[in-house]
Amino acid sequence: MHKKISLEDAFYENLTLGLIKTLSSVPRVCNVSLERRQPLNPCQVVNWEQRHCVYLPEDMKKFYLSTDGFVLHWSYQYSPTDVRRVGYIHFPHLLQVTLLRENIETTPLVTPSASSTSSTSSAPVTAPIPKDKWDNPLPIITAKTKIFEINNINEVAKVCMLYDSTSSNNPKFYLLELNTLTWQFLSETFSEYLRMAIAHLGLPYWELCFSSFGLPSWTEQLFLLLAPHLLEKNEPRRGRTINPACEHPYNILDPNIFRSKPKGTTKSSTSIAKSHNK
Repeated sequence: MHKKISLEDAFYENLTLGLIKTLSSVPRVCNVSLERRQPLNPCQVVNWEQRHCVYLPEDMKKFYLSTDGFVLHWSYQYSPTDVRRVGYIHFPHLLQVTLLRENIETTPLVTPSASSTSSTSSAPVTAPIPKDKWDNPLPIITAKTKIFEINNINEVAKVCMLYDSTSSNNPKFYLLELNTLTWQFLSETFSEYLRMAIAHLGLPYWELCFSSFGLPSWTEQLFLLLAPHLLEKNEPRRGRTINPACEHPYNILDPNIFRSKPKGTTKSSTSIAKSHNK
């Protein structure tokens, strides 16, 4: 007899695209846990937008109206006596999404040389748009740009949400390498960044796959053990079809699930215990 799944369990299963079940079936992966949070109300979201003078993208707004972020952890059993917590997916409370503190220089304009300057034209010419190693255009930083920190990756990089201007409501997501203050493109949308985190199983520092310096060696070993296909050189990193595991192709995220979590989902431990004893 199948146990009836609660609305809250169904919501988080859909939100994580079945990742918890996938991880629970992987040998040596254990202690899979998910920190569940209450949704924000519309006033809290509006207050954040007014404080920062930007609009959240629609999918991100629906996410926070369904759950104020979440944290997923899992451990790996290296030996019978050596179990370490390594897996980690973290989406912060909305209040923790704050303006980036690093001093990021604006993208310079290139003025024409004296030999190419005509008497009728003295306007500056923009430099060619820089691109990362996957040929994705990098951001043009201006005085109107707003950059928000989403995650800190081992103090060597930060995941950032970048608005071209305050009138924009479609920010893109980038990895900022802290040593050089250079950018690497991650995703076009919040939903895509969420899906990428799930597709990489929450493996530690997975975002550094897209950095110029790569993964730490111990993390790379975990990739080779659990998801070697993600390190293959011919893996289409930007194909938007990365699967969390070859046999579990959960790679479609429907933003409509963000509104499906009931707000009165928190029960006391005593009421839960009573319901099980009936």
